[in-house]
Amino acid sequence: MNRLTDAELAEASLNLAKARTSLECEGLVLTDDEEALFRQFEVERLPHEESRRRIVEFCRRQRERKVHAAE
Repeated sequence: MNRLTDAELAEASLNLAKARTSLECEGLVLTDDEEALFRQFEVERLPHEESRRRIVEFCRRQRERKVHAAE
């Protein structure tokens, strides 16, 4: 797997900052777990495809927890 270059990582960080700002304008804030997930993407310099895959996995786990908690 190719890792992000310095320029790509800087662009991804800027995009995340813009997304956070947009979410905050809507009254939404990332959870600690979500923040940790995005920090890990930066630490690992993950390419966008791998980041997307992990976000999908994260969301699936969150839904499964909610289903089990409701039972």
